[in-house]
Amino acid sequence: MAELAAPIVVCCLNAGKARAYVAALREVGVPESLIRTVFPGDAGAADLVASAAGLVLCGGKDVDPARYGEAPIPEAGVEVDPSRDAFEWDVLAAARAARTPTFGVCRGSQVINVFMGGTLYQDLPLQRPSSVDHDEGEPRDFLAHTVAPVASAEQAAALPLAALLARRGEIEVNSRHHQAVRRLAPKLVPLAAAPDGLLEAFALPRDEGWWLAAVQWHPEDLVAIPAQREMWEEFLKACEENPPTSAIDSSAETADA
Repeated sequence: MAELAAPIVVCCLNAGKARAYVAALREVGVPESLIRTVFPGDAGAADLVASAAGLVLCGGKDVDPARYGEAPIPEAGVEVDPSRDAFEWDVLAAARAARTPTFGVCRGSQVINVFMGGTLYQDLPLQRPSSVDHDEGEPRDFLAHTVAPVASAEQAAALPLAALLARRGEIEVNSRHHQAVRRLAPKLVPLAAAPDGLLEAFALPRDEGWWLAAVQWHPEDLVAIPAQREMWEEFLKACEENPPTSAIDSSAETADA
């Protein structure tokens, strides 16, 4: 049984979309009573995250290109939800100020990268065509391609998830996205890449004082696979070790809009 001092918050579009993430947390020992879900428009979500043990940012549709200084490419099929972007920016700002351990999944990884100052490919087939199919939607646990660790041995000791990936080596992942990291934000470090070189995971160095890691695939659907389960377990360990903050530190760095 996980010994958490506060709940873990799952930030998702709706209850249906959150179900797999909640199930993954329960699978690694988090009691349902210590899991909170928040959805765009929920009042008090940022305050909840500021005092939480951890935050999971879930998958979903596209980040508005305006967030990284671009206009939507008409042929890219970009589907945006500005209200969700604004909500998740506020939630992430609270997590960063309070140093709440944060794990981003698929869209969540893209949100984190843009929040931290990076950019995205608006559409991989259009802007970065590849023989690797990154959008294999169903079944949700279909293993579409491999990813391999890219962090050095020296980096691995200082990065969330990096030692795990280095130990496991090449692993198989599911994949259902048409966008991905183009330019990685400053301070973030690559963890793993697909066979075509596309970045699939990254993290913030531990010496920055904030446990922050993200993957482009969907480990919530793969908890039966040891390497995927271990990612949730490492995140949970960070949550257990996190002393929750009762309020957002107003002096902490805030995110650019």
